[in-house]
Amino acid sequence: MLATEILTKDHRQALSLIETLEGATDGTGSYADAFNQLEAALHLHMREEEEIYYPALAQHEEFSDIMDELVPEHEMVKQMLAQMGELAPRSEEFQTLLEQMKTALEAHMTEEEDDIFPESIEVLGADRIEKLGAEIESLKNDGEKRQAVKM
Repeated sequence: MLATEILTKDHRQALSLIETLEGATDGTGSYADAFNQLEAALHLHMREEEEIYYPALAQHEEFSDIMDELVPEHEMVKQMLAQMGELAPRSEEFQTLLEQMKTALEAHMTEEEDDIFPESIEVLGADRIEKLGAEIESLKNDGEKRQAVKM
């Protein structure tokens, strides 16, 4: 599977979890579980991009102008997740942060899916993007094994 397809699937999963959390009415049960899933999914996704996909892009001049903005966007999401982890999903502050994060993620995802992903296939080639996909799948599998050990 192409790395771009995997990363797009990750985007859809994150947005689905955010939708679950929007308008949460309590801080326990499914909402807490949904936040934990969102947090784990976003952290893994950011690792996939930062450790595998972005370094491959950084080797090509065509992507030099965007590389400086992508990782800082991830840092902002990590900070928001840390703040949200201290709050109940039903709280106004949590919901405000969730909405801000959703807006930031949607902009980030749109830029990647509409511009960066198609250009990366063109510049790196489908074979290279598929190899990156295999690396991402391996990272995902390792992450799932670690999650299972924690439980």
